[in-house]
Amino acid sequence: MIESRCGILCGECTYREEMNCAGCVAIHKPFWGESCPVKDCCEGRGHEHCGQCSNFPCEQLNEFSYHEEQGDNGKRIETCRLWNMKEKAQSGGIDIDKFIQSVITQDANALKSYFTPDAIICWHDSNEQFSVDEYIRANCEYPGEWSGKVQRVEKSGDTIIIVTKICSDESSHLITAFAKITSGKISRLDEYYSNINEAPQWRVKMNIGKPIN
Repeated sequence: MIESRCGILCGECTYREEMNCAGCVAIHKPFWGESCPVKDCCEGRGHEHCGQCSNFPCEQLNEFSYHEEQGDNGKRIETCRLWNMKEKAQSGGIDIDKFIQSVITQDANALKSYFTPDAIICWHDSNEQFSVDEYIRANCEYPGEWSGKVQRVEKSGDTIIIVTKICSDESSHLITAFAKITSGKISRLDEYYSNINEAPQWRVKMNIGKPIN
């Protein structure tokens, strides 16, 4: 739910009840002045919130978010980014945040629900192509404990582009994934990893998948 133009969470605002403020989405004039430049700019461009803007995060939003007295050290910017990611993901029928967390936590049952039965998954840097079951096995048997966060989501036609940073105690990777969506599920997933040039020996010994080329 969008609570503001700039990403402030109105439910956490201490001025909400004190000033009887309904939030900038519902009011024409803010209680703190004649106008709010961020609100005016956002609405003037026809956006619901700043995260939808091609200039996001702009200089003006950064100034507000990192203001010495009234800022929140970038929290509202991250909120706008999250709203935007969810909007784009939902338009493709998939909750990208939950999908990526299923990958990171190696949740085999959850992962299977995101794919069509005949989906193809390609790890291009190691030249490996998997079926859904092979991909889930390769992902869920990947050694180490991992954490990560979606950095960016874009949508182009029936394809969702996802940039994710994942880390373990031993390594970190930036992953760019192209997920083709068919009837609300992934029918093809092409992933590109930083810092990977070939399949590790533990996966070679699994004898799964086949070369892409």
